[in-house]
Amino acid sequence: MTKRAAPNSTSEASPDGRYRIATVAELTGVPEPTLRAWERRYGIPSPERTASGYRLYGEEEIRLVREMRRLCDDGMAAAEAAKLLIARASPPSNGHAASVDAGKDGFELAVDAMLEAVERFDDLALDQQVRRLMFLGGATELLDRVLSPVLTAIGERWHSGELSVAQEHMATQKLGTVMRDLVRLLPGVEASEGAVLGCFADDEHELGLLGLAIRVSEWGLRPLFLGARTPPSAVRTAVEATSPKLVALSVTVTPARPRALELVEDYASACAKVPWIVGGAGVGPIADLIEKRGGIVVPAQGTDLDAALRPLILRLQGKRSSR
Repeated sequence: MTKRAAPNSTSEASPDGRYRIATVAELTGVPEPTLRAWERRYGIPSPERTASGYRLYGEEEIRLVREMRRLCDDGMAAAEAAKLLIARASPPSNGHAASVDAGKDGFELAVDAMLEAVERFDDLALDQQVRRLMFLGGATELLDRVLSPVLTAIGERWHSGELSVAQEHMATQKLGTVMRDLVRLLPGVEASEGAVLGCFADDEHELGLLGLAIRVSEWGLRPLFLGARTPPSAVRTAVEATSPKLVALSVTVTPARPRALELVEDYASACAKVPWIVGGAGVGPIADLIEKRGGIVVPAQGTDLDAALRPLILRLQGKRSSR
């Protein structure tokens, strides 16, 4: 079978009206390496890919490239130009029927686009949406308004059978990577004072713990991430070795009441006089046990977490400023 050559004229497109990268570079005056760099760094443009991995650009992608070049030629930094264009744009439909509510803000549109990509099992589209997240807001805002709602919806759809195990794993792996990147980029990673973070001893799900890591890092604490299945003995060792200002624990699956009582008692003892907080999807049924032993329960999604935890934040900041 003879391979069709890529269009090489500024007026020639492929039979379905899409262009290869060389033609787009000719049409827009933007070199191919720059087109690849913009896509990798900013998610603009976001071409489709053939089965062989070739980029195919439609008219909308070409329009975005031209507008990006115009803004850069006018003196705007590429990152700011991309942020402006993303704020104006609706999530790409990639040939699928759009289901965007014009009354939704950028965060809600991002949630819709990411869930649509997961439902289509479209890892490239999910990657594009993930790259665009960084231009929507700060880490905590992204956590509260995009990442947590997406993860909650994915969990609910998986439990109801709407999503497969493979789709759920694809999404949680990519979003977990995003959350780890956010933690590394926050100022708390270089702070002199730290916070110990771990999952309950029987809990393997780290995404809720990563959410707590984002929050404590934005408070100016360096997260010491112990990860899944962290027993009280490990918390005790970390507390004694590092003298943290906070211990943050995550529980996704609620332990049976007797087991929960045992763990809460042991975690409280391990933390000693260090303030400790517990969050996650499984915290509600054992909130009374935690609070009885002096722990602080992180409120459920949908509440203003920083407002709810402000007394703790002020307490931690007061201790730091008084040194």
